[in-house]
Amino acid sequence: MLTAGVAIDKATLNFDKEFSYIVPAQFADVICVGANVLVPFGRGNVLRQGIVLSLSETTDIKGLKSIVDVKAEQWSVTPFALKLVEYIRETTFCTYYDAAKAVIPYGSQYKIHNGRLELKHRLQKELYYTADLSASVTKLTPKQQSVYTYLQNQHKTIKQICEDCNVTRAVADKLVEKGMLTVEEREKEPHIEMSVPKAEDICLNEYQQKVFDDIASAEDAKPHLIYGVTSSGKTAVFIRLIQKCLDSGKTAMLLVPEISLTPQVINKMCSHFGDTVSVLHSKLTQKERLWHYNRVLQGKAKVVVGTRSAVFAPCENIGLIIIDEEHEKTFKSENSPRYSAVRVASFIAREKGAKLVLASATPSIESYYLAKNGFYHLHKMEKRYNDMPLPQVEVIDMRMQALTGDTGVLSDPVIKYLSDNIRDNKQSIILINRRGYSTVGVCKECRETLQCDSCSVNLVKHKNDNKLSCHYCSRSYRIIDKCPKCGGEIQYVGYGTQRVEEYISQCIPQARILRMDADTTLKAGSHTEMLKDFADKKYDILVGTQMVAKGLDFKDVNLVCVLGIDGALNQDFYNSGESAFSLLTQVIGRAGRWTDEALAVVQTYDSTNPIIDMARKADYESFYNREIAFRKLNIYPPFCTMCQVAFTSGRETAAAKDSARFLQLIQKFSPKLEGTPLVVLGPVPFSVSMVNDVYRYRLTLKCKNTKKFRDFLRLVIDEYLKDTNNKSDIYVNMNPVNE
Repeated sequence: MLTAGVAIDKATLNFDKEFSYIVPAQFADVICVGANVLVPFGRGNVLRQGIVLSLSETTDIKGLKSIVDVKAEQWSVTPFALKLVEYIRETTFCTYYDAAKAVIPYGSQYKIHNGRLELKHRLQKELYYTADLSASVTKLTPKQQSVYTYLQNQHKTIKQICEDCNVTRAVADKLVEKGMLTVEEREKEPHIEMSVPKAEDICLNEYQQKVFDDIASAEDAKPHLIYGVTSSGKTAVFIRLIQKCLDSGKTAMLLVPEISLTPQVINKMCSHFGDTVSVLHSKLTQKERLWHYNRVLQGKAKVVVGTRSAVFAPCENIGLIIIDEEHEKTFKSENSPRYSAVRVASFIAREKGAKLVLASATPSIESYYLAKNGFYHLHKMEKRYNDMPLPQVEVIDMRMQALTGDTGVLSDPVIKYLSDNIRDNKQSIILINRRGYSTVGVCKECRETLQCDSCSVNLVKHKNDNKLSCHYCSRSYRIIDKCPKCGGEIQYVGYGTQRVEEYISQCIPQARILRMDADTTLKAGSHTEMLKDFADKKYDILVGTQMVAKGLDFKDVNLVCVLGIDGALNQDFYNSGESAFSLLTQVIGRAGRWTDEALAVVQTYDSTNPIIDMARKADYESFYNREIAFRKLNIYPPFCTMCQVAFTSGRETAAAKDSARFLQLIQKFSPKLEGTPLVVLGPVPFSVSMVNDVYRYRLTLKCKNTKKFRDFLRLVIDEYLKDTNNKSDIYVNMNPVNE
């Protein structure tokens, strides 16, 4: 009897395994590894989705239930994808289903309807016409000839033909009768603007050429790290590497950290590689994502551009994976499966024999350490393209400004610089890494702050929406003027993007301001539209959060202002200094990419902070030497792995007690590590101890992320899950990017 090993949706760690099911005869010919199935589960035989991980013949079927429905679509799991599922589950401690769903996200887009599985998003079919170049040419009318010529080497719908050739449908139908056109039913293509003018061939300067030659000629399996200052021309090297990869008959992948970067990157890629480019990121509609995913799966797309999840694109014969801005936190998922796209890309490159290229103006400390110690190839690009100088940097001490009566959101010098820039027909970028209007409401009498009822965080005032908002659970409250505890007056302090936008409008009425943050980019395609408008100079000033700090390239931006950097400098996490240095260096680099007269201004209450000084000089080497010494002394990555074991419960006492029990189990089984170093910190609450009415405690383990350690940790987790007195849910996060 044919049976299937199935990973079940909504499984928790304590019953996560392959569950065996009988494959009914009617599904025997269609079921395959990777197929989506509907199965009865548990005592109540509740129908749940699952993914087939294995198939086998067995005679022992006693007690086994039967599969109810099977959907074996074309994107079912490949043998390599199964290996990837195992890797993700083993290294991130997620469930089988979460790992499988990450690898085949579009094969899992089903819903249960009337006891069957139905695709959530199915592309419609449409008729596409193309010229049959093998047909015997007959006498054609001028209109017929124009259609036949137009359709050579491309497929078009009848609507596109009629509009582009200015003909009626009868013209195309007549060509079909003559055998000059063929008609094919294909998936309807969603409206996605991918056509851009063809770019000229890339001409590399001597520094770029050396990096390209060194990477292209390398024959070993070591990854490559490009350390290149902002505007050094790394993208040109990427394009040449991708072209070489395509010329060898292989496919390539380019990952970027932010959706806001994809429009400019897509334009550059499409201008060189045309319709062989496909895009994968979360701001596409489900149908757009499915369309792109299918193009990759069918081999029509040779270059994949996307954000973190695009690392799972089903590229066959992958030859090159490039991760730009590799230091960015967004390449690490903080939801299950909690994977690092850099680590997954490294696994894929190693298994497939592909080149892995990491690049950044501020490489992660871990990556630069590996490069300095010979585990990566290190390539340096320490000059800007065309020898453009880095912008001058001015640090404004807001404490000194306050002594002169200058207490505005933006200092008087910054307002003057912005006004002068508008007068000179130049553009400016302002970074304030907080959205909203005011960041906290505080009572003048009792000093209590307004906090979310469901999360232990302050509420943020959003003036445009006339509400107080929690940035963790998205719950909204009405704006109040009186303290709910003592009746005192509420004062709203701090500022975010909305307040900055308003302040500039008050000081410079003629300024055309574009605000770009999570509130203004909710609509699909909004990133592309906003960045195009700014590039077309419809706006003078771009105000935004981190999404405007990296990767963007505008010819007329010669002024950058950084506000509110003190919060990033003073975060209580081991990598907060690295994050602040990277953010400052990256946003300073947005200015003067096409001109030798540019200025970057940093407003701060901590003007003597060495990190600001090193970022001002773009002195990455000094920062690295300082940071690596700190990490070695305190045993932080890359000298260990930070393993966070989190406990979540609706009752704080349960989370506290269960995390303490887990610590006892670690102590009990520690002899299994046989002298392998292990440091345990905690248990303690998270800095944000409650989110969505769920309390959170954590243990932090400093360790080496070896199979021996992971086996030890899985043993401890299994023992923890056996104890029915433990009421908290548990998850593991390797090298979390935030506290």
